[in-house]
Amino acid sequence: MKNFKDVFSLEGKTALIVGSGGLGLPIAQALMENGADVIVADLKAPADEFQSLCAAEGRKYFFVEVNLLDEASVVNMVAQAKEKTGRIDILVNAAGVNKLQKAENYEAAAWDFVLGINLRGVYLVTREVGRIMIEQQYGRILSISSVKSLIGTGQDYTAYCASKGAVNMYTRQIACEWGKYGITANAIAPTFTRTPINSFQLDDPDFYNALVNRIPRGRICKTQDLGCAAVFLCSDAAEFISGQILCVDGGLTAMQ
Repeated sequence: MKNFKDVFSLEGKTALIVGSGGLGLPIAQALMENGADVIVADLKAPADEFQSLCAAEGRKYFFVEVNLLDEASVVNMVAQAKEKTGRIDILVNAAGVNKLQKAENYEAAAWDFVLGINLRGVYLVTREVGRIMIEQQYGRILSISSVKSLIGTGQDYTAYCASKGAVNMYTRQIACEWGKYGITANAIAPTFTRTPINSFQLDDPDFYNALVNRIPRGRICKTQDLGCAAVFLCSDAAEFISGQILCVDGGLTAMQ
């Protein structure tokens, strides 16, 4: 039996983080600082600062371009990732978009775009990486969901809520089908965490105050909160935890 300290280590693991623009890069940093080599996939490479952080920690870092709306691009990205490192132990599906439109006027193109990134992208990447993990007989899959997958809102989030709710059920089903291969699948459902897609809302004092007044901990989620949850769920400490949606929300959903 491993001791309790070692099971939280990601030493010797390789993590593929898909999506770096919002929550993905802080999670990549958390995994890297706890021992993992990292591959980041997105339309654009992160700032050079992240590569420097990896080098300072003595960790390998690779970037692979991907367009999640293009199946061939996803297939190629995963193949490149595998070629660079020889294996993929951890997958983090962190790409996410939103378009705010009223349900009765929600445009089909906007709906297809949001679900294309938030749901179809998760499916395509997970399918391709899953084949590698099945061959390895080992894998940790973590998808970023949202508390809006569990509770409704009056803020024109139709497509976003639908996409994240579907991610939850997809996660549970993958856990059921792939558990026999040594693979776990879980999701993190945070409340508002400042990212480029929601800063305009959090910068509104009325919106911000109404939000934090509903959260028992009295603040929004920090990227450090998500990074810590990700390290746990991607480590062998969570080897028997699968098919779960972990709310990182300061108690928000407990109040509903």
